[in-house]
Parts: sequence; C-alpha cells; structure tokens
Amino acid sequence: SDTERDCLHIDLQALSKNPQDWKNSSFFRLEFYRLLQVEISFHLKGIDLQTIHFRELPDCYIFQNTITFDNRAHSGKIKIYFDSDAHIEECKDLNISGSIQKNTQYILVFDAFVIVICLASLILCTRSIVLALKLRKRFLNFFLEKYKRHVCNADQWEFINGWYVLVIISDLMTIIGSILKMEIKAKNLTNCDLCSILLGTSTLLVWVGAIRYLGYFQAYNVLILTMQASLPKVLRFCACAGMIYLGYTFCGWIVLGPYHDKFEDLDTVAECLFSLVNGDDMFATFAQIQKKSILVWLFSRLYLYSFISLFIYMILSLFIALITDSYDTIKKYQQNGFPDTDLQEFLKDCSSKEKCQKESSAFLSCICCLR
Repeated sequence: SDTERDCLHIDLQALSKNPQDWKNSSFFRLEFYRLLQVEISFHLKGIDLQTIHFRELPDCYIFQNTITFDNRAHSGKIKIYFDSDAHIEECKDLNISGSIQKNTQYILVFDAFVIVICLASLILCTRSIVLALKLRKRFLNFFLEKYKRHVCNADQWEFINGWYVLVIISDLMTIIGSILKMEIKAKNLTNCDLCSILLGTSTLLVWVGAIRYLGYFQAYNVLILTMQASLPKVLRFCACAGMIYLGYTFCGWIVLGPYHDKFEDLDTVAECLFSLVNGDDMFATFAQIQKKSILVWLFSRLYLYSFISLFIYMILSLFIALITDSYDTIKKYQQNGFPDTDLQEFLKDCSSKEKCQKESSAFLSCICCLR
C-alpha cells in the first residue's frame, strides 16, 4: 500500500524526431534509497528467412523482452534479470515468388499416414486390454467359486499387459502431437510448446517400448525383471525418504533463506539439496553462507553436514542396496527357476488335465481298434 509505481511510455517516433533531447534524459526522478525495482519492457519483431530455402513461407516473430533491476534487498547490489518470450504470428503484406511449398505437402501427407498407423495401433491395443479385463473378471469369479479364496494382486495384474498401456499412451500423444504439428505447418497455430512436449514424450515411450523385444532373450531381460521386482520396494522407500527430504527443504528455506541465494525460494532449496545428494557444488554451498549471524552460520554447518551424511551415506546406499538385492534375486531365479504363482499353478493343472484327457481318449480308441 505504501509502494509508489511510476510508469513511462516512450514513443519511438518521438525519439526519432528529437534524439538529442532524449539522449541525456534520465526519464525518472529516482530516489535510490527508496528504489525497489525498475522494469524495462520493449517489443522486437523478427522474420525467419531460413524457411525460404525449404520453399516455405517465412515465419514472423514478436519478442516480448523485459529487463528487471531488482533492488528490494537494499544490499548495495542490484540483481539484473532478463526475460524474453517469443510468439509466432502470421506475416502480413508478403511479396514472395516461387514458394510452392511442395515439401510442406509431402510432410502433411506423411503426418496423416503416421496418424492412421497410430490410430490402428491404438484400436488394436485397446481391444486387447478390454478382452484381458473381461478374461480377468471371469478368472476371478471362477477361482473364487472353485478354490474359495481370492487371487492376489500380482496375479491379477498378469492379465494386463503393461506394454500395451505404454503403446496406447504413446499413440495418443503421437496422434495429438501430429495434428498440432499439421496445424502449425498450416500457420493456424503459433505455440509449439504443447506439440513438442507430446511428440518428444511419445518418442521417449516408443524407445522405452523397444526394450520389450529384448526381453525375449534371457541375456537382455535382466534390466526389465530387476525394475519390475524392485519397483514396489523402491516406491515405499522413496515415500519414507521423501518425508525427510521435505523436512530438510522447509527447514532450509525458513532458516537459511535470508542468508543464502540458493535457499531463497522453496523450489530452489529442493534443487540445491538434490544437487548436494549427487555431490555437486558442495563447497560453493558452504562458502556462500553469509556470516552475519554466528548462530545461523553454525546452524547451517550442522544442517548441511547432517543432510549430506544422512542422504549420501545412508539413504542413497540403502536405495542402491534395494536394487542390488532385487538383481541378485533375479539372477538366482534365472539359474534355479522362478517360483510358480497361483495363476501359473492353475494353468499347469489345466494343461495336465487336458493332457490326461487326450491320453485317455487315445487309449480308448486303441482298444476299439483292437476289437
């Protein structure tokens, strides 16, 4: 309520008419002992001419630039920030010859082909998931009626192929991203952020899904089996470790925020602590703490030493031990055989009964022939 805000709009035409009058102007009557912040905002226009080499229409950009001089701390050192946001807009009054955009048409046809392929894959994988859910429901009812007990959650998830779920998510992202890409090529959309996120994530999921085919070979599926076996333990362990991590995050933000640049914001504190866990920038974190208060300086040493010792020597070691234990278990199972679950025992019983029925029917047919 006590902060005064003074704004000044500078006309470019006025600057160009009398440049000498504005050259040595201070624009503001500033009282630096009261100054909190100065923002300078201006627009820049640019044209991307590289697209002309590919026989496309050029793209026009508008850059919204902001320079901020932050003096809210009144520490004698003004922080300077620069922020720039670019937006694409349709170019007006173009006079370009020879731009037929043949390549653009080919790219649009290729995008449409990708959408059709992904749509077919999406339908087939969704159909498989639906049939698997129906079979799972029938099996649960049959198992409960015959054996009078419920099937464990691990066996229930055996009916749902996780790779199909991964393919469905990847196909959805590819379809939506390709549609947005076609709209951007047609100059109907200007924001490429969502399109790039969808296509980039779908590409990542496709390459992750390629690991599935390596799983058919025993020498290559150790990583997949280890991740599947250690994932529940790792998630429970991370939930407990996350509570301690959040405690250190809030504590550092509250106590060390006024004395250290890396502890000013809550998200910055979390990033700083994560870098300390990985052993990055330790000395700089210790050295940048101001010695204005001896009590806070001593607390910072105790805080950092305890965090580094706890997370690097104990929590991180236990985290690695969980994965190593799962890896050793998988190696033993590969040598001695995996233990049978309820579902696998049920399938073995069914296959053995079918085999006995076939053998008995063959024996009866032999008796009939001997007669």
